[in-house]
Amino acid sequence: MKEHIRYFTAGALFLVLVLVLVKCADPAGNPGGDKVPGTEAEAVSVENEPYELNAHEDVNALINQYFTAYASGDIDTLTALAAPISEKEQAYISLYSQYVEEYRNINCYTKQGLDSKSYMVAVQIDIKFAGVETTAPGLDFFYVRTNDDGTLYIDNLYSNYNLANQENAFDTSVYSLLLKLINGDEHLAMQSDVQKKYEQALASDAALDEMVKTTIPNAINEWIVQMASQSTEAAGDGTESTEQAPEPTETETPEEPEAPAESPDEEESQKPQEMVYATDKVNVRGSASTEGELIGSIEKGTQIARTGTEGEWSIVDYGGQTGYIKSEYLSTEVVEKDPEPEEEENESSNPVSIAEGTVITLKEAVNIRSSMSETADKIGTAYEGEKVTVQMSYAEGWSKVTWNGKTGYVKSSLLQ
Repeated sequence: MKEHIRYFTAGALFLVLVLVLVKCADPAGNPGGDKVPGTEAEAVSVENEPYELNAHEDVNALINQYFTAYASGDIDTLTALAAPISEKEQAYISLYSQYVEEYRNINCYTKQGLDSKSYMVAVQIDIKFAGVETTAPGLDFFYVRTNDDGTLYIDNLYSNYNLANQENAFDTSVYSLLLKLINGDEHLAMQSDVQKKYEQALASDAALDEMVKTTIPNAINEWIVQMASQSTEAAGDGTESTEQAPEPTETETPEEPEAPAESPDEEESQKPQEMVYATDKVNVRGSASTEGELIGSIEKGTQIARTGTEGEWSIVDYGGQTGYIKSEYLSTEVVEKDPEPEEEENESSNPVSIAEGTVITLKEAVNIRSSMSETADKIGTAYEGEKVTVQMSYAEGWSKVTWNGKTGYVKSSLLQ
């Protein structure tokens, strides 16, 4: 969400941050326009070349026009500037633009693309949400090509949306070049800088935090369910439609689509998406197995979109990423959340000191705070069995820790 701010996931309009990015209708009318003739011969090693800031007026003009149209939900203008934009992506844009007032401070960082008439464009932006005073910093990415008449257009095959949902196939040679760029030191440093500014903005404005962490993700969840319902109704009317609602996500490397499993559960797995609630604190895994990769967890009472089932497992949309939760721990009925864990006072006159780098398996749930205060913003709640790594202990009775890729503070006494 932080990097690809337009595509908030259903649990972070992400930035993903993260990032995180061949059937094509070329605006110039060139068949197979997703691949420019001669690109292999003209390809150069450009991923290590430095970005150029606002070096091309025509690129800047195109990107500014695009974001102006995006903020207003002007689909006609967007389809003239970028192609292809699927009907589902258009529906998503119409939804998201309702919450955006405008995009500000647009800066384009360009490098040559796979040929001399194309550009890779990283764009830093500030997003002004409706009714929110503080803007949210963001980082987006575009692949820009040149039409036969010399005008520029955005090749939307490489948009965050299409790379995440793969509604249209893309040229792997271009995709490989983009991966090299976004994994390069220069882009990663830019991403890190935007991420810090983004987190600072959220910490400074509760309304912004509410908008990007609750309001928009909830709207997207409802939209996903609605799209799935419409798809199911169309199929019931005899319309050929087996697509599930797309998952607007901020991922750079789309997973390879899995072949459909030939099992008795196949028909069951085609169920429309529905909202379910965790009946306990549960793990989210990367496959339908207790041995599957642990990709996260959700608290008791957390609402999440179920997109299907696989045996005794539910397939869920975990922040735009496909995850699996044991179905026995999910309910279609609303489940009340557990009360916040209390933070104990450190009554010892001698503060607890824990060595730097110590990995601690928690024996109870603890709050992770943004600073050494019980009134500081809560970054999250780490539960029993989860691990935190101590970076430093302080005389004030707090320890700085890393948890789930985040850095925060916990009462040292709670880590004993």
